Amino acid sequence: MKDEERKKYIEIRKQLSTESKEKFSAEIQNSFIMSDEYKNAESIFIYVSMKNEVSTTEVINRAIADGKTVAVPISLKNRDMFFVPIKSLDGLVKTKLGVYEPDCGRECEIVPNEKSVLVVPGVAFDEDGHRMGYGGGYYDTYIEKYNVKNTEAFAFECQIHEKIEFEKHDKIMKMIITEKNIRRCV
Repeated sequence: MKDEERKKYIEIRKQLSTESKEKFSAEIQNSFIMSDEYKNAESIFIYVSMKNEVSTTEVINRAIADGKTVAVPISLKNRDMFFVPIKSLDGLVKTKLGVYEPDCGRECEIVPNEKSVLVVPGVAFDEDGHRMGYGGGYYDTYIEKYNVKNTEAFAFECQIHEKIEFEKHDKIMKMIITEKNIRRCV
C-alpha cells in the first residue's frame, strides 16, 4: 500500500514543469537561507538533490561561502548512512543509483550536534510533519541513531497532503519549507 502511495506522489511531483521546479526551488532555498534556523546553524547536513527533487545547490554553495560546515551523505547497505564535509560540489562522484557523493570513506565522517540542521529529502509530507521517504529507511535510522533534533525538509507544495500513511518509526520533521510557506511542525 505504501509503495503504491509513494509512486503516486512521485508522479504528482513529476508533473511540475522544469520552469516551475527551478522557480520554486529558488524560493524554497531562499526561505531557508533567510530563516533563523539557517542563520544560527554552524553546520548544514544536506542531501545533494537529484531528478525532480527540490534543488539544494544554492543552499550548499551559500553555506560554504558563509563559512558553515556543509556535510553530504554517503549511503551504504542496510540503512547505513554517514555524512562527510565538503568544500564544494566539484569532485562528487555519481553512484550507480545516480546520486552524487564524495569519494571518501567513513574516516571522514562527522556527526550533527545541537548547532546542526539536517535537511531531509522526501516524496510526500503531511501538515503534521510526517514524511514519506523513498522506502529505504536511511534518514529515519540516521535521525534515531544520532538523536537529530533540527530536521527540516524542502518540498514543493504539491508534495504536501492533509494526511499521509506513516509508521511508528517514521520521524516527524521539525520544519517543512515549500514555495508557499514554512510549516513548523514540532
